[in-house]
Amino acid sequence: MAPNSDCKLPPELWLTIFRLATQPDDGQLTATYEPFEGCFDMVSETVLRTRRSLVQVCRTWRTLATAFLYEDVRVRPDVEDALKKFLGSDQLSSEGKPSMPGRWVRRLELPYTLTDHSSSGADAIQILSSCPFLQTLVRPYLPEVRGQFPEPQLGFSTGIVPLSSLTRLDWWHCHTVAGSGGINSLVDVLHSTPHLQYLTLGGEFHTAQELDALDLPVLTTLRLRRVSATFLLRICGWVLPSLAHIILDFPSESYAIEQVWSTFGRQLSTVEFGRNVAFLMNDWITPFLRAGASSVKTFNYCIFFTVLSQLAVEVEALVECVGIHAFPCKMSPNNVWAHLDRHFWWLAGPSLPALQHVVLYGNWSEIMKDPRFPRLRRRLEDKGCNIKFASEGG
Repeated sequence: MAPNSDCKLPPELWLTIFRLATQPDDGQLTATYEPFEGCFDMVSETVLRTRRSLVQVCRTWRTLATAFLYEDVRVRPDVEDALKKFLGSDQLSSEGKPSMPGRWVRRLELPYTLTDHSSSGADAIQILSSCPFLQTLVRPYLPEVRGQFPEPQLGFSTGIVPLSSLTRLDWWHCHTVAGSGGINSLVDVLHSTPHLQYLTLGGEFHTAQELDALDLPVLTTLRLRRVSATFLLRICGWVLPSLAHIILDFPSESYAIEQVWSTFGRQLSTVEFGRNVAFLMNDWITPFLRAGASSVKTFNYCIFFTVLSQLAVEVEALVECVGIHAFPCKMSPNNVWAHLDRHFWWLAGPSLPALQHVVLYGNWSEIMKDPRFPRLRRRLEDKGCNIKFASEGG
């Protein structure tokens, strides 16, 4: 339906409305750490449908909303050539001035199938060069790429362009194409991103000498997915003076993770454990507390994906705030309330003497309706902890 001619709003107000209607929920367009934010997740289909619908209402809305439509771009082989031409073409902006569509792109998802050893990746590089204000680059995991190229040295060399506007990189490493360098090489990309603030790493990393010399001066958030112990130890050799937040989505060998805590613990303010059943197999909280991460003030974890040691945790941490997400887990212990009871005893116990706030994320409605919950809550209140929902802010 076209806008009512009797109710004309100024373009600035329409733009505000469009922004609110098309804003992703999980902060993928930001380099700022947000608790329990998704990783490598697509922008929701609802958001995409809304963007497509807005540009089909009328000419005015199309002019105003096209920038939102191309804010998040996923490059695919069947549209690569057309996308390359469109992003570099001249279009009219919402102010009626000529504008290159590539200037609208803020997040770009570039699969390895477009920069593999069967191609020089020239089209992908041209797409990147057409996006001068790109903030987030995603190299996603694609199962079909694994093992496809047994001799990566036979492939084309891949180029790269300066990525000076990039503040976030979500990188799933593919060693079979990394040898071609350029946009396929983590080292080359990191050397081209001087303002990188948020880095997600996952995949199969082979040892590389140049990884030891990386200096990322403004990186504040490091997200670790499934990476090897060898690579974790190499990360401990990086120069990361601004690092404040580490998100551990998947635990590696304990000695490597303990080295991460030991190396960066004195400068971290936040540590988060991800939503992964691997945290149910062993106690990862106790080693984290024992590693001496003395400056960590906030610890976030998913309570139904995380197990505590059967023994008393005999270490003290200066954590002041704990965020617990109630996302359900199919592998949760049969006795859910015994599991909750243990966690709340730990929160209220001597291991966290500085604890002041417990923030509840996710859906706690069913848990809070249970008559057993007030007892758990009372333990924290008796300790002097302030309990609140994340939606309450403050």
